[in-house]
Amino acid sequence: MAGLALLPDVWLWHLGVSGWPLVLTILWWVPSLLLLLAEVGLQMGFFHKLSVRILFTTILFSVMPKVVFILFDFMMPWFFALLPALALMGWFAFGFIEGWKRLEIRYVTYESPDLPPYFDGYRLLHFTDFHLGSFPKDSDFVQKVVDAANNEEPDMMLFTGDLVNNDAREVEPYLETLKQLHAHDGIFSVWGNHDYCEYGNNHTIAGLRNNWKLLYNYQCQLGWHQLMNDHFTVSHGMASIDIIGVENAGQPPFSNRSKLPKAMKGLKKEGFKILLTHDPHHWRREVWDRPIQLTLAGHTHAGQLQIGKWTPARMAFKEWGGVYRKGSQMLNVSSGIGGSFPFRLGAWPEMTVITLKRTLK
Repeated sequence: MAGLALLPDVWLWHLGVSGWPLVLTILWWVPSLLLLLAEVGLQMGFFHKLSVRILFTTILFSVMPKVVFILFDFMMPWFFALLPALALMGWFAFGFIEGWKRLEIRYVTYESPDLPPYFDGYRLLHFTDFHLGSFPKDSDFVQKVVDAANNEEPDMMLFTGDLVNNDAREVEPYLETLKQLHAHDGIFSVWGNHDYCEYGNNHTIAGLRNNWKLLYNYQCQLGWHQLMNDHFTVSHGMASIDIIGVENAGQPPFSNRSKLPKAMKGLKKEGFKILLTHDPHHWRREVWDRPIQLTLAGHTHAGQLQIGKWTPARMAFKEWGGVYRKGSQMLNVSSGIGGSFPFRLGAWPEMTVITLKRTLK
């Protein structure tokens, strides 16, 4: 990536930058040097949080404006070509300053003849990818999310992973705030790739296990039902639905800890089932062939950047955001609440309210 990012620098170097004074010439190459160091840091597993922020900040505020300048420079004088490049930088600045706080709520209806009559009209709130470690310490955004979720008065809340970035202790400042979340039939959660805390600086077995234990205990304190390759049946009288949860069902370079057969063990083929899984790749890989009506996932963040219908998430995911269907099955991929760093543009932070409807067979 760093090699490709150097191309606009090389082009502009020959276009005239090479004639600048020495101090300005050195400053010109600083962003590319930082980008290179950030990529090395990610590859080596060092300073993950800092490396991610440097990587994306440099791409957004250095590489992309330079590319835009080069494109417009072919069509107009350089001082006019500078305007769209500066406008792009201003737009990205909005994503860093305000975009990551622009919470939206999507409303979706899922109809199925398998839904018991009691659950007709039942409301689920799907939220995912908090990434608590990415928020500024003085931010009240988590409280805003909690209030918005509770105001929807859902029957059940379902969280599909990545509560933290790198360390379980990122939950601690928000523990009392998150305890305010409530739903009549409870809150169910699964873990995402970041929840295993493998991106921090402590890669020892003891350090990882301590983080896992801490995160598990924090979610217990929140009153969340953690489904670690397990299921839970929610019953009202003779009517019931099954909530299935798997650990992170990633694919390289992310680990795959999911055991769906284990999670479904003992469940009858008939009946209404909801699967919580972090990575939407899992839907095609293993869920299509099973009697699971509704699958909820996150992980993609919708690339944290969406311009029209384009998002970088499209390059890595067939199902990257919104509702997808295959026959009677439905997948909802939420773009999530937080991200690897506090930036959102177009792909705004979101939660999804899903209303279940019973139809005749």
